[in-house]
Order: sequence, then structure tokens, then C-alpha cells
Amino acid sequence: MEIVPEDRDNIIIDLFWERNEAALELTAKHYGRFVFLVCYNILRQKQDSEECQSTTYMKTWDRIPPERPKSLKAFLARVARATSIDHLRGKTRLKRNRGFVESLDDYSEFLSDDCSVSDELEAKELAAILNRFLSSLKDSEQICFVKRYYFNIPVNEISREMRIPRSTVYAMLDSIKTRLKILLKEEGYL
Repeated sequence: MEIVPEDRDNIIIDLFWERNEAALELTAKHYGRFVFLVCYNILRQKQDSEECQSTTYMKTWDRIPPERPKSLKAFLARVARATSIDHLRGKTRLKRNRGFVESLDDYSEFLSDDCSVSDELEAKELAAILNRFLSSLKDSEQICFVKRYYFNIPVNEISREMRIPRSTVYAMLDSIKTRLKILLKEEGYL
């Protein structure tokens, strides 16, 4: 009998709850490549990505429990992404990375670590607005947007994976950003 990914995730999460170190081994076995790629797409350096991959496993160990994620893969992506961004910010404090870190600075008011209850409520409201916006996009636009702005995948790679010209990817992303900016202004966030 083959274990389906959803069952496998529940087994791994249960092991985390039991504080069984096999959870880390299974996570690395089934999600190691994925976690590494999330880190690498942000850091673009093998050694740093491997370091953040290991840190991601330890942070996951610390966060489960009390959290019980619905999707282990999405949870790992979120932790790996935040870990990599923190690592990148630490490395670029003196020498700014002109790409990813500066684009994050545009949204720094939404990404602040010092959150009050009202900040958390506002963040949830913003998340709901973004989710509605993303669900209104065509599938190809959603995929392109998430690959570029969540996973930081280069446009060339998105173009190759989606089998569309780079110029189409750039035009699609520009159109999405324009529509998102209009929505955020209407909602009072910009």
C-alpha cells in the first residue's frame, strides 16, 4: 500500500507533535529538494541555501507544536522563505542586494516584525484582499505571480517552465502589479 502525500504529511506532523526526530528525517527525505529550491531561489548561493535549509528544519521543529499546519509543504515553504529572507537581509545589511531585498523594502510597512493586535487584524484583512485578488486572476497569471514574487523564481526560468516568451511574462507581471496597486489604493493600503 502506497502512502499518499496528504497521509504522509499527517504522519510527519504527528511525529513532530510526538517530538520524534524521525519527523526531521522524513521531512528532509520528502521535502529536502523543495526546501532547498525555495532557499536557493532567494539566496542564489548553494552553501547559504543549505544552511537555511537546515535552519528551516529546526524552526519547523520549534513551531510544530503549537501550530498544526494544514499543508506541510506550504508551511515549509513559508518557513524556508522567511529564513532565507532573514539570512539575505543579514548578509546585505552593509551591501544591499539590488534585486530582492530592495523589492521587499517597498512592502516593508506590511512586513514589520513588531505587530500589535490591530496590526495583526490589518494583516489578516490585507491577506484576504490579496487572496481575493489572486483568485480573480487567470491560472497562468496566478502561477506567474506566485513563482516570481513568492518563490523569487527568475523571469527566464518562469518563461521556460510555462513555455511562454519572456516578454509575455514581463508584460503579465507588469499588468498584475498595476492592477494590484490600484486595488491596494482603493482599499487604503497605498
